[in-house]
Amino acid sequence: MNRRRSGGQIPKGTILSTEVIVLLSASVAFVLSWLVQPHFRSLGFLTGIVDHPGYRRSHSEPVPRTGGMAIFISFFVTLYILDYLVLTEPLPWSWLAALGGSGLAILALGVGDDRFHIHAEKKLYGQLIVILGLMLVGQRLTTVVLPLAGAVDLGGWAWPVTLLWYLGFINSMNLIDGLDGLASGIGVLATICIAAVAFMMEDFFSLLFASTLGGASLAFLYWNVSKRKIFLGDSGSMWMGLVLASLLLHLGQRNGISLLLLLAPMVVPIWDTGTTIIRRYRKRASIFEADDYHLHHRLVRLGFQPSSTVRLLLLITAGSVLFALSDSLSIPWLGLPALACFLWPVQIWVDRRRGEGAEPALDFFSELLFVLGLDDKVEDTFRRRRRQVAEIIDIQAERNKVSRVMTAAAGAHAQAEVVDHPAEAKPLNRSVPASTDDPETGPDNVVLTTSRRVPD
Repeated sequence: MNRRRSGGQIPKGTILSTEVIVLLSASVAFVLSWLVQPHFRSLGFLTGIVDHPGYRRSHSEPVPRTGGMAIFISFFVTLYILDYLVLTEPLPWSWLAALGGSGLAILALGVGDDRFHIHAEKKLYGQLIVILGLMLVGQRLTTVVLPLAGAVDLGGWAWPVTLLWYLGFINSMNLIDGLDGLASGIGVLATICIAAVAFMMEDFFSLLFASTLGGASLAFLYWNVSKRKIFLGDSGSMWMGLVLASLLLHLGQRNGISLLLLLAPMVVPIWDTGTTIIRRYRKRASIFEADDYHLHHRLVRLGFQPSSTVRLLLLITAGSVLFALSDSLSIPWLGLPALACFLWPVQIWVDRRRGEGAEPALDFFSELLFVLGLDDKVEDTFRRRRRQVAEIIDIQAERNKVSRVMTAAAGAHAQAEVVDHPAEAKPLNRSVPASTDDPETGPDNVVLTTSRRVPD
């Protein structure tokens, strides 16, 4: 079935249908990304572009942060292969050149941050330069379609709105990239949404670009959750945000797509970014200051396993996409799987509360407000508990240090007596009297650990 529209069409003379070309592009991108990811993993170790364990990290050993580079290479190489071997009419290389140039710039900025830890404010200035370059070559949001209001011409607001559009996508994807499979999973769901809309709107080029990006991202997703782990890094997450912003802007401007549908795949990153800015403003902290109270951090802090947290957030994203597609494309039955996607996280939540055994510390609604970032009191309670546990750990560490010193001193003294009075020496008893306090617990039976690391 060959589809035609101004956004792109099946080139004349090819014997392949739209569906075959789309599947071919996704498959080639998947295979290429699958093959090059291990090489970029080795490159990360060689160049020192690795993520070291820390209090905001869930891994216990260094992991390369070069996965985004592999997706970038796989995306453009796949498009070049298709353009050279399969399609008889060229792809819009002027648009792809703008995307590729800005992508290289954002990758370079991210690599610098991954390797040398650039300050967030300086990184923002770099993002602004990249976005201004895109807008100068015509990548601007000039019209938006709003519910009830219809199409709205932005006029002079096109430049600032476009700036916020790109900044929002780039930084929200960067901030949400905190658990294995989360950012890349959202990226895959976003490409599925773009592909579905492009197919219905008969926009071949958007469909081709989305399927290619989705295939490359899906291969990365496997390596991201495998034992031979690799991360997107700031370079990859920022480029993922940039390319999704460009594809959605391109799709919306050509086909008059509702703004709600364009933003549906990004509901989780947008909410997390918005609540992060508000939280830091309330705390009188810099918005550039990193912390471990993002949406996924709060879920893990409540007792969710990282894998359950990722599954829960991806289900919410999928439900948002399905509801938006159901409404915008007038496909009512999509509301049923969308509802299932929203009910499943509730079941995961209930199972987690039942698994706690004893009465949970917080009621369901208090937990929900805490996760959504709307209850500072609960957040302060968690911070106070963490400080108390840290103090207990410090006290126990000092106690163990003193005990080791006293044991060593007692052993040295006994050995000296044996040397000075060998005939009167008695068998040496090196045992240390048991402490009345259980060394594994502190005050109020708080179980002690040996690490300060807080799971992401």
